[in-house]
Amino acid sequence: MSSLREYISELLIEKTWADFNAPKGKTIALAPDDFNDDCVGSKCPERDLDDEIYDLVKTAYADVPMGAGKFGHITVQDPSMLPGKYTWLRAADLDGDPDPDYFRGGKIKNGKLKLAIVGHDGSDAAIQKYKDETAALLQSGAIAEMSGAIAHIMITRYGVPAVTTKEQVEAMLGKKVDWVGRHLNQKSAERYGPEYEGWYCRGIGSCGEVHMKILLGGGSG
Repeated sequence: MSSLREYISELLIEKTWADFNAPKGKTIALAPDDFNDDCVGSKCPERDLDDEIYDLVKTAYADVPMGAGKFGHITVQDPSMLPGKYTWLRAADLDGDPDPDYFRGGKIKNGKLKLAIVGHDGSDAAIQKYKDETAALLQSGAIAEMSGAIAHIMITRYGVPAVTTKEQVEAMLGKKVDWVGRHLNQKSAERYGPEYEGWYCRGIGSCGEVHMKILLGGGSG
């Protein structure tokens, strides 16, 4: 009976990044169950996968305003909120320390992978991996709502295609949008060209340049 209790106890120990034995530089899949908070007692790790991944999310969203003078990810504001609604989860360790450095999360929506949350440790290598892997996924069929600097990078540096009709955007998102079309900034509109006249707003009281998004990806993948 004692050995059975010990076996069950071992099963309930929360996972840490080290448990995955991930090769350096390789992005691996995580599962929602890897974030389970079932561990109790002295065998629980001081820092588990929730904490390790949340550190990356916190860094990535450190400058993103949530309102009321706060910054961060709007729905993941502490480790216990992971993995949240995200079912597609990936992470990688890129440097000499044993911790993860890059994280990406999303979910399948209307048959396509919709990329959403991101995390990184702030290093050039992790930020570059975020850009490269995001572009590759979008070019192979995933979708992501983007705005600001990351949208500009995906468009101008990677040539990621956009969804450019209101009907297609709403069908892929499953939500209504306030359609803008051509970018409101003339300089940006000219640089992006007619292939990127797919700007819109949603969930915002007033639709202006600062709130605009574009749905990127959605190709043949």
